[in-house]
Amino acid sequence: MSVGLEILAGGIMGFVGSIPLTGPVALLVMTRGLSREYSQAKLIAAGASLAEGLLAALVFAGLGLIYSRFPGFEHAIQWLGPAVLIGIGAWFCIRGVSREQAAVETSAQEGAGYPAFLLGFGLVMGNPGMIGTWGGAVAALEGTGMLEANSSGAFGFGVGVCAGVFSWFLLLLRLIKCHGDLLRASVLNVLVKCIGLALVLAGAICFASLLGLK
Repeated sequence: MSVGLEILAGGIMGFVGSIPLTGPVALLVMTRGLSREYSQAKLIAAGASLAEGLLAALVFAGLGLIYSRFPGFEHAIQWLGPAVLIGIGAWFCIRGVSREQAAVETSAQEGAGYPAFLLGFGLVMGNPGMIGTWGGAVAALEGTGMLEANSSGAFGFGVGVCAGVFSWFLLLLRLIKCHGDLLRASVLNVLVKCIGLALVLAGAICFASLLGLK
């Protein structure tokens, strides 16, 4: 697989995975944007994007090492991948975007003395669940047969993830800046549910392919 395709795959996964507005980073970016503090919001997003790209690259390289030592694990991943796609897609469809977020309370917990970039970086690096999240995401992509995780492709994948995550936050801030109070969570809610449905269908197609169905 070429580096360009690895970057593209990482970019799409980073962008789509950042859409659900849950977690402290998303709430902080939204809060700063709604407060018209766009520079601070972008720095938080940049720090979080870099951290997520680094973690995704490490997971991508690690899976390649595991496959080289335990070939049977790759076969298991082929079945795990579609299951993860369906699980995440169903979660998106059911959960959507929360319409009420305690943005004011989250902003108050930020901590006045921390630089915005390091705050975003630390929130992601300090989240132990991120490794599992990206492990499942890479496993799902492996299950489609479109990408092979390995150490040589880790850098490109990480760059793509970083760019994808940051692009979503930039788009979100752009929407907030242009539309302000006209932006409603219901719009993003519909988008997230549509993406969830697409993921469920993709997982079902992968399962059908593994079972030899056309």
